[in-house]
Amino acid sequence: MLGRAELIKSVLHGVECYWLSILPIPVGVREKVNQLCRNFLWSGKATVNKKPLVAWKEVTLPKHEGGLGIRNTKAWNKALISKTLWDIQAKKDSLWVQWIHQIYMSHVNFWDYKNRHEDSPLLKQIVALRDEIIETEGSIENAILRLNQWAPNGQLQSRLAYEFFRPRIAKNAWSKLVWHSSITPKHSFILWLGLKDRLRTRDKLQDFIEDLTCPLCMAENENMDHLFFRCQEVYQIWASIKSWLGISRAMHTLKAAVKWLIKEARGTGFPAKFKKITFACTVYYIWVARNKRIFEGKIEHPEAILRRIQIHAYRSIFSLFPDFRPEACNLFD
Repeated sequence: MLGRAELIKSVLHGVECYWLSILPIPVGVREKVNQLCRNFLWSGKATVNKKPLVAWKEVTLPKHEGGLGIRNTKAWNKALISKTLWDIQAKKDSLWVQWIHQIYMSHVNFWDYKNRHEDSPLLKQIVALRDEIIETEGSIENAILRLNQWAPNGQLQSRLAYEFFRPRIAKNAWSKLVWHSSITPKHSFILWLGLKDRLRTRDKLQDFIEDLTCPLCMAENENMDHLFFRCQEVYQIWASIKSWLGISRAMHTLKAAVKWLIKEARGTGFPAKFKKITFACTVYYIWVARNKRIFEGKIEHPEAILRRIQIHAYRSIFSLFPDFRPEACNLFD
């Protein structure tokens, strides 16, 4: 799914960038674009509507605020149109800007211009955008200062304008670990869903299914904390992983474990990256083993899961540190 998110960012938003920069996109069109992107992200097909695991307004937040970094279309539309706003207020040397000033603003300053009924939709949007910036900044003078900050070299940078218009929430503490470059992207994605409590464990499906039993141990009802830490089969995996990494701390919840790992795996050296890779890999393969048992009827024993984690961790760390030797950390004990 993370590959789909990157495709949305690189291809779909690239295609729409031209239209967003010259036209104020109607709400209905914007919602349709969001729907197509949302469908593609969660189902793999733009035309197949599948219930999303995470709300689109969260997905379009930056990664450091808990999202996937996909742009918010409404804010991006405003940011791109801000380029035109900048050209008009700066009286850029272009035929279109000169025409705007000659026809509409020959007797009034851009900052004092009022929309008229016969004005074009683009001009109305630009004036509305101007008024939004003034209202947010508190005065015309502050609005001009803000625009100048977006154009440090005389050319407005849309990414700076986007930061102004986009919705924002508080930064989280775990994003740098989850999206660390050393971690396999699909492992990061499952860890992201887990930390947002969006993995569909059976406790979240109790309105649709009767059997809430953990598919791995078949002893207790399944929820996030049980599946990843309290399940007896998973406990065996973590016992080996913790011994392998030299971890003595007890782990009870995903968020608490990540919070501890953030402190424990600081830095860019081998030990820090090795712990990040192995932790994310363990969470991923536990989730895979759980799904295989439910949807394919395949049973993977803890030893087999552990082996897959070890092999993947070894391959990942070897790609980063070619001189690494597995016997240095008892990789295949």
